[in-house]
Amino acid sequence: MAAAALCFYLVWRIVFTLPTDPLDEVAAWSMVVFESLPLPGMILNTVTWWNIDASAPPPSGKGGGRTVALLIPTYNEPAEVLAPTVAAACELEPAHETWVLDDGDRSWVSDLCRAYGARYVRRDVHDHAKAGNINHALGLMEREAAAGAVAVDIIAVLDCDHVPLPTFLSSTLGWFGDPDIALVQGPQSFYNSGAFDDDGVTGEQGLFFNVQMRARNAAGAGSFWCGSTSLLRVEALREVGGVATETITEDMHTTLKLIRRGWRTVYHHQTLALGLAPATPEQYLLQRRRWGMGAMQILTHEKLWAAKRWMSWRNFHEYLNGTLWWLEGIGTLFAFLIPALALVSGAQTSTADPLTFSAVFAVTFAARLWGAKRLMRHQIHWPTAFALRIFRIPIGIACVWWLATRRHLRFEVTPKGAADSRARGALPPILMVLALGIASLVLYCGLGLAGVIAWRATLSSTVAAGAWLLLSAAVIALGVARIRSEKFATSRRNAHRVAVSAAVTVNGVDGQLIDISVGGVKVHLPVAVLPPEGQAKLTLPEAPAVELETVKVSADGDGGQTASLRVRPGDWNAHKVLSLWLFHTPPGAVPGLGHGIPAIASVARAPGPASR
Repeated sequence: MAAAALCFYLVWRIVFTLPTDPLDEVAAWSMVVFESLPLPGMILNTVTWWNIDASAPPPSGKGGGRTVALLIPTYNEPAEVLAPTVAAACELEPAHETWVLDDGDRSWVSDLCRAYGARYVRRDVHDHAKAGNINHALGLMEREAAAGAVAVDIIAVLDCDHVPLPTFLSSTLGWFGDPDIALVQGPQSFYNSGAFDDDGVTGEQGLFFNVQMRARNAAGAGSFWCGSTSLLRVEALREVGGVATETITEDMHTTLKLIRRGWRTVYHHQTLALGLAPATPEQYLLQRRRWGMGAMQILTHEKLWAAKRWMSWRNFHEYLNGTLWWLEGIGTLFAFLIPALALVSGAQTSTADPLTFSAVFAVTFAARLWGAKRLMRHQIHWPTAFALRIFRIPIGIACVWWLATRRHLRFEVTPKGAADSRARGALPPILMVLALGIASLVLYCGLGLAGVIAWRATLSSTVAAGAWLLLSAAVIALGVARIRSEKFATSRRNAHRVAVSAAVTVNGVDGQLIDISVGGVKVHLPVAVLPPEGQAKLTLPEAPAVELETVKVSADGDGGQTASLRVRPGDWNAHKVLSLWLFHTPPGAVPGLGHGIPAIASVARAPGPASR
């Protein structure tokens, strides 16, 4: 539908609206070519996304007797981010080892591992960031196997902020019954609702994991390694020399090496872990810029434009298109510049009646959005998508700059945890320049149409170019509003809190849970029993009691109390109890919560005093 609408629009533009003057005709054709740029991508997406239920080899068995090591690379994340991942990983079945790969050399991480039963691993030389960290662990495994230890067959990889759910290993290990499979990738789902890319549907990455990755689970295609929530065959990794270190996008690059050697990859579409999405504009831009510039490194290092000789058609299209997609920001710049040049130059780009042009443009654009949303299985919210698109402008510029300079890139970790103060996002300079330019051009057009200054463009051409300019202005406005929103300001909290209604006891008194994080809770008690300071014994449903310290106590009008309690520094048992209750929630612990759904996914609020 979307592609058909654009085709009809382009035919109408070419047949009925092009001027005959040679100079005007050049300008008009330039505008038509610009308007037609999305068409090839729309056709390819229709072909590749049409079927998202493509068959794949079914998993068989649970683990097949394979030796598994679950690796958690970490660098500088706070305890509230790392502790739940390690605690949950150690509880998984079947039997496995959990290795925490600490590139930050922190003594408290060693203490945490000792408390939870994980293996603490550090290295003396911290090169190649996450890729080097994993390769160091692979080398350690190889040396230990040579010395007589049991060889590791499969490694599972989790980012330190991705907490595994109970079925992470048991649901995925069976895929390795196929000896040709090197990688099993699961979706990346996020529990911090209200993150910067949260669109109220599935988040920006919902489209990628729920549509694009599912569509790739077909013959001649397959998932690429997304860095976390994944399992890899050690034999395959050793065959390609370990995790790729030539680029800062080690996961995608490693996948290409595996494909080149004939290994297969699969996508397992089941929520297996819950992580933290970038919460602020700065975190979002840093992460996406790293992905984009890493894609440029892969594009040039692997010469993807010439990779068809060792790739299937589907993989060739997916990888080449996937890397070039990061240059979309340059196309967005042209969406500003071409209509602006047409207006300022006075060139005639359309002979259509202004009202007719406006009507055709509006109907075509609406049809494109309607059709594209259905192809994307409603996994997109257009206002958010347009607002986030402006970030691909500075990313696209950075990518082009790297292609021109080929300067050395350093892996930058996306920061997680608290900030020193609560501050709103800062606008990238290029967006401020564009916003000012559009505002000036709109004013200039207004004065010209009002006859205050000389205006050379015809009314029909003004409408044709102005439609794109106004659309661009709306996109900029949406993006600026999102960046500057108080909702996406930095937070002083290390742990994400979620509202959960559940019965609890505090110092033997029955109360109601208001909200909870891996670092503490807020509860309501019907009677005033807690002093302003001191310790409190909390018991969550179906969980052992933990000792927390009182942060704040306030009296309620009904004679009760609302209290904020937190985990004491270094109390790994309390962190573990809260973490497992949130992510491996016992059945029946939270009223109305379905079986297997973690409490961290709850958005319920307690009634009565607890909702104040």
